[in-house]
Amino acid sequence: MSSTADDGFIDPLARREYLRLGLATLLVYFMNAHAALLAVVFAGNGIPLPEIGLLLSLYGVPVVVITFLTGAVSARLGSLGTTRLGIAVMTVGFGSLQWTADSFWPALASRLVWGIGYGLVFSPLFTYAQSRLTPARFVYLLGVFSSMAPLAQAFGPPWAEWVLARGGEDVLFLGGAAAGALGLALTAGLRPLAKPAASQGLALGPAFAPQRRLALVAIFVSGCLFGYLASYMAPTLQAKGVAIGWFFVSSTAAMFASRFLALRRIEDFEPRAVVAAGLLLMGVGFALVAAGSSAWTAAGGGLIFGTGYSAVYPVLSAMISRGLEARDRSGPQAVFNAVFTVGLNWMPLAVTFVIAGFGYDVALASLAALGVAMAGVMFAIAARARSG
Repeated sequence: MSSTADDGFIDPLARREYLRLGLATLLVYFMNAHAALLAVVFAGNGIPLPEIGLLLSLYGVPVVVITFLTGAVSARLGSLGTTRLGIAVMTVGFGSLQWTADSFWPALASRLVWGIGYGLVFSPLFTYAQSRLTPARFVYLLGVFSSMAPLAQAFGPPWAEWVLARGGEDVLFLGGAAAGALGLALTAGLRPLAKPAASQGLALGPAFAPQRRLALVAIFVSGCLFGYLASYMAPTLQAKGVAIGWFFVSSTAAMFASRFLALRRIEDFEPRAVVAAGLLLMGVGFALVAAGSSAWTAAGGGLIFGTGYSAVYPVLSAMISRGLEARDRSGPQAVFNAVFTVGLNWMPLAVTFVIAGFGYDVALASLAALGVAMAGVMFAIAARARSG
C-alpha cells in the first residue's frame, strides 16, 4: 500500500479532491449560516412575527422531503452531479431573497427553493467525501470534513451581521450567494463516482426498531435546541445589546475542542449517558444566555452549549448505526438526519408564538427546560440498564 493510502486517501489525487470539497463545503455552509440574520431582515421589512416563524419553519418541508429522495436523484445524476445541482439551487434560492425579502409569499418561494437545494446537498456531499478515504484515519478525516459546517456557523452569522449593518440586505444576499457560487466552482474537475443502483430502495424500516427509537427522539430534541441558533439567537442577543459573535464563536470553538480532544476518550462510556450529559449542557448553556445580559454570559453559554452538542450528534449517529452492516445504514441515517432537520427547521414556528407572548428569554428558557428534561429521561434509562 502506498504512503498516500496509509495517510487515509485512496490515491494522491483524492487528497486534493478532499481538500477542494472541504473548502467548497465551508463556503456553502457559510452561505447557509446567513439564515441566522433572516429574522432580523424580515422584521426590518415589516413582516409580522407569525409570518416570520412560517418563513423560518416551512423551509424544513422541502429539506425533509428531498433528503429522502436524494438516493433516487443520485441514481440518475451520481453523487457529484446531485451535489452540484443542490449547491446551484441553494444559491439561487438564497440570492433571490434580495428581491423577495420584503413580502411574505415571494420570500416563502425563495426559502422553499433554498430548502430544495439544501435537501439535495447533504447526503451526496458526505457520500462523495467518504469515497476519497481508505479505512486508515477514516473517522478522523471524516470528522475534520464534517467540521466545515460548524466552522461556517461560527463565522457566518457575525460576518452577516457586520455586512447587514454596513451594506444593507442587498449586499448581504449578494455576498452570500457569491460564496455559494464559488463553492460550486470548486467542484469542477472532481472525478465523478459510479451511480448507485436505483434498486437499492430507501430501506428506512430499521431506523424505527425499538432499540433506535430513543436516539430518534433525542436527535429531534437536539435539533430543536440547535435550530434556535439559526433562527432566533441573533435577535435574542441583539435585544440584549450583545454582539452575536460572543455566542457563535465561543460555541463553535467549544465544539471543535471537545470533538477533537475529548470525543475519543468518551467512546467507552454508556452512549445514552454521554448523550444525556450533552443535552444537559446544551440546556444549561441556553439557560445562562436567557438569564444574563452581558457578553460574558453569552460567551459562557456558548462554551457550555458547544461542549454539549459536540458529543450529542456523533454519539447518536453511532447509536443509529449500531448492529447494522455498512450497506444497511443509509436508510436509518437518512431518517436520523430527517428527524434532526424537522426539529431544526420546524421548531421556530412554535417558538414564534412563545416569543410573541412572552419574549425571547422565556422562549430560550423553555428550550433549555426541554433539553434538561430529555437529559433526565436518558440518564434514567441508562441507570436502569446498568442496574438491570
